[in-house]
Amino acid sequence: MNADLVSGSHTLGQSLYHLEFCPKYRYNALRSEHVKAFLKDTLLEVAEKYGMRIHAIGLMPDHVHLFVELPPKLSVSQALQYFKGTSSRKIFEKFQGFRFRFPNGNFWSRGNFFRSVGSVTADVVKYYVEHQEEEEVKIKSQSQQLTVLDFS
Repeated sequence: MNADLVSGSHTLGQSLYHLEFCPKYRYNALRSEHVKAFLKDTLLEVAEKYGMRIHAIGLMPDHVHLFVELPPKLSVSQALQYFKGTSSRKIFEKFQGFRFRFPNGNFWSRGNFFRSVGSVTADVVKYYVEHQEEEEVKIKSQSQQLTVLDFS
């Protein structure tokens, strides 16, 4: 997997997330291979439209897993809004029978799960933050800024 640091004007970083969301009432709406294939294509279209990069998609009968890289200007809540909103609208257009199962027009539940994912662990970041000053004194003669990777 290629998850390099993304740079923009005055920014440098990596924004990888594990996202999870499910249909309303945790209904097994994604049992059909036709629905799964359509949803996968729709999620890929949404990602391309908004500059996101999907590294992996997991479609279970009652929930969706995405491993996605977000552009620096896009928040997790915005990304989830784009994924859930667009896919809901398109699913109702393509598979009209879902209108009877979800009469209020909400295909996805309001809840979701997200977790940031990176190349360093939480312990490494904690150590870096707590000990950066000490380490900087040790290598003061070098003209490089310390990075989190220096502590891993």
